[in-house]
Amino acid sequence: MEKNETFRRAHGAKQKQERIRQIVDAAAEIYDKDGYDAVTFSSVGRKVNFNRANIYHYFPNIEDIFLLILRRDIETMVCDAEQSFKDFRGGADSFAAAWAALMLRHQRMLSLFCVANTLLLRNATPKAHLEFREDIFIKYNRLNVIIKNIFPSMSDESIIQFIDYENSYAMTLYPASIEYKKAQGIQIFPDAGYGTRPFAVQYEPYLKTLLKALLAKDTPVG
Repeated sequence: MEKNETFRRAHGAKQKQERIRQIVDAAAEIYDKDGYDAVTFSSVGRKVNFNRANIYHYFPNIEDIFLLILRRDIETMVCDAEQSFKDFRGGADSFAAAWAALMLRHQRMLSLFCVANTLLLRNATPKAHLEFREDIFIKYNRLNVIIKNIFPSMSDESIIQFIDYENSYAMTLYPASIEYKKAQGIQIFPDAGYGTRPFAVQYEPYLKTLLKALLAKDTPVG
């Protein structure tokens, strides 16, 4: 009897995770194709053949779904970084180019990160909010390890500053980039003001300046 109950619970937990995966996959696909506003309980339900009540059973709001998409995308990016920089031997300039290329391989992550504080976390449940914060703390510590392996002279404080500053700038810069505007169907006025430029054209020089400044700060004088 006890074995049957254990099996039933395990099967139920597995089925729940599969349902969650289906919902998150469907929402991500709709977002990629039609944008943020197109992701609703109704559109997701039609895609996975669930009614709204079934989705409410797993997610009380859309923002919790988006946070799971973002958490999953961050994990994919971190795994990519760990693989891409495993044997990296270049300096600040080549690292900046490679890091900018890394970010551009994960544009959905960038676009959702841009609205994490203004939209997603504002309306998400406290549980989903806390899990997101705890999860990205762990994942970004893995990025710290990557930077330390490449630039061993950098202090722990400087590494944390690098990840914090590059991430903040990327979140500010990406929504104004050509890549984002094309993906979201936003009209581009190339000659207005400073124009609309590719992400890496602005992001890469910033990374070089930031890295060199932090490395210089940690270099003993004399």
